Amino acid sequence: MHPVIHRLISLSIISLLLSACAGITYHAEPPRVNIHSLRLLETQTLEQHYQLTLRVKNNNDYPLFIKAISSQLLINGSEFGHGLSRQPVDLLAYGEQLIELKLSSNDLGLQASVIDPALINQAQPFRLTGVFSHGVYSLPAPLYSLPFETQGELNFAALLASGNQNPSK
Repeated sequence: MHPVIHRLISLSIISLLLSACAGITYHAEPPRVNIHSLRLLETQTLEQHYQLTLRVKNNNDYPLFIKAISSQLLINGSEFGHGLSRQPVDLLAYGEQLIELKLSSNDLGLQASVIDPALINQAQPFRLTGVFSHGVYSLPAPLYSLPFETQGELNFAALLASGNQNPSK
């Protein structure tokens, strides 16, 4: 075979392989997240634990296999707590699901400054940020991270009066 033809064939094969690899990149849209409920689990002198339930909606036309979630909740611009969950969740394409995670807060003084007693009957601004770690269904290890952020208002008086259901607006 002529060397020029051999090089053309080799170059064509390499080009095809490189173009095939370009399709492997991942472009998922982050899920939409809303706070569904917040419930106090236990209180200790310097630490409180809450159950934070999130309503998560997949905006993609393919499922997301969530392996873990890490989040941070800010209220009135101050850190309220951090949440984690290692519960695997298969979020169907264009589906939604409730996901529970344990939220920990480390200081009673911090909470007193975050939740202004004079404003307890009024909605207070919150911001929830975090990361979904996800990957392929059959693999236990996460392959990708998708950050998320949501903000709105929490009404703590309504939250306590309604039995911890639907605290956010």
